Amino acid sequence: MARWILLVATLTLLEVQTNFEAKQICKFHLSVLQGQQMTCSNANSNFFHNFDIPLNRTHWVKCSNCTLDVLDESTFTFPKRNNIKILDLSGASIKVLRKFAFRKFLLLKFLNLHNNSIQTVESMCFDGIKMLTQLDLSRNYLKILMNNLFLGLENLDILSLNHNKVVFINSEAFNGLNNLKYLYLSHNSLSKLEENIFKPLKNLKILYLENNKIASIHPKAFTDLRSLSFLYMNNNSINYLVQYNFKSLASLVDLQLRYNNLTEIQTSSFNGLGSLKSLHLSNNNLVQIKPYGLIGLDSLEILDLVSNKFEYVNYFNYFSHIPNLRYLWLNRNEIRNLTVTFKYEVQNSLTVLDLSNNNLSSFSFRTLHENLPGVKEIFTYGNPWKCEFFAEMEKYFQKVNVSVCNSINCNADSAQEFLRNSCGRTTEVTESDINYLSTDFSTDCTEQIKSSIFLVGLVSVTIFFCH
Repeated sequence: MARWILLVATLTLLEVQTNFEAKQICKFHLSVLQGQQMTCSNANSNFFHNFDIPLNRTHWVKCSNCTLDVLDESTFTFPKRNNIKILDLSGASIKVLRKFAFRKFLLLKFLNLHNNSIQTVESMCFDGIKMLTQLDLSRNYLKILMNNLFLGLENLDILSLNHNKVVFINSEAFNGLNNLKYLYLSHNSLSKLEENIFKPLKNLKILYLENNKIASIHPKAFTDLRSLSFLYMNNNSINYLVQYNFKSLASLVDLQLRYNNLTEIQTSSFNGLGSLKSLHLSNNNLVQIKPYGLIGLDSLEILDLVSNKFEYVNYFNYFSHIPNLRYLWLNRNEIRNLTVTFKYEVQNSLTVLDLSNNNLSSFSFRTLHENLPGVKEIFTYGNPWKCEFFAEMEKYFQKVNVSVCNSINCNADSAQEFLRNSCGRTTEVTESDINYLSTDFSTDCTEQIKSSIFLVGLVSVTIFFCH
C-alpha cells in the first residue's frame, strides 16, 4: 500500500512539475484580436507530448523559437474540444509533416508554417481541419506537389507556397481546393506549366507565378480558371506564347508578363481575354507584333510595352484591334519610325501616348491627332528631336489643347524649356497659326505611299503616311 501511495505521490509531483515547467515556457496574454493567446518559447516536440494546461479560452497558439522537427498525430496532446483558431508554428525548424498532424485542431482557421525546413508533407497531413481558410507554407523546401496534397481543405481561401523549391506540380495536386481564391507560387523553380494543373481551382481569383524559371506554357495550363481576375508571371523565361494561350481566362482583368524573353507577339496570343483591362509586357525583347497579335482585347485600357526593342511601329497595324485603349506606354524602346495611316477607323479612346526615350526625330503629328483625336498627353522627352520639327509640333498641339510632355511629370513649361535650352528659341501660337501650320513634316497621298526622309546626325528616319 505504501508503494502505491509513493507512486501516486511521485506522479502527482511530476505532473505538478510538468505543469510548472509548462507555465514557465508558455505565457498567456491578450491577442491583437482581443482574445486569449498562448505563446510558448524554446519548446520541443516532447514538451507538447506532456502538455496539460486548460485551453478552453485560448483561440491563438504561437510557438516562438521552437524546435519541433517532425509533426505527427501525437505531437500535440491538446484536448479535441479546444477553441484554437490560429496556430503559428513559423520558424520552428519543422522538417516533416506526417498524416493527421493537425487533427486536434477541429476549429482551426489559420495555420502558419512559414520559414521552416519542410521537405516532406505526407498525404492526409491536413485531414481533420476542414474549417481552415489560410495556410502559409512559404519559405520551406518543398520540391514536388503530390496528388491530393491538400485534400480535405474544402474551405481554404488562401494558400501561400512562395519561396520553396517547387520544380513540378502533379496534375491533381490541388484536388479538393474548390473554394481557393488566392494562390501564391512565386520564387520557386518551375520551368513549365503542365496541362490542367490548375483545373480544380474553379474559384481562384489571383495567381502569383513570379520569379520562377517558366519557359513554356501548355495551351491548356489554365483550363477552367473561369474566375481568375489577376495573373502575375513577371520575372520568368517565357519566350513564346501560342495561339489562345489564355483563352479560358474569360474573367481576367490584369495580366503581367514583365521581365521575360518574348521577342514577338504571335497572332491571337491573347484572344479570349475579353475582360482584360491591363496588359503588362515591359522589359522583354519584343521587336514586332504579328498581324492580329492583339485581337480579342476588347476591354483593354492599359498596354505596357516599356523597355522592349521596337524600332518600327505602325500604330494602326498593331493597335487598331483594341477599341477601348486609353494608355499606351512605348517609352524606353528604340523606335525611330512611327507610322500612322488612314486605312483604319479613327480611334477615339486613346488619351495618353508615351513615346519618351526612343530614337524619334520626327513623326506625322497632325495625322496622329486626326486619327487619335482623344489624345490629351504625349510624352516626348529623351528623343533626338529636330528643333524645327519640335517647334512646329509644339505649336500645333498647343492649339488643339494637347499637352506635349517633355518631362516625366508633364510640366506645362517643359516643351518651351526644351526649345530654349536645346534650340535657343521659344514658340507662341499667333493669329497666323490659326490656319494650318505650314509644315507637318508629312506628306498627303491619295493613290500611293510617299515618304519624307530626315537626317539627324548619322540617323536616317523614314516616315510613311497614307490616307
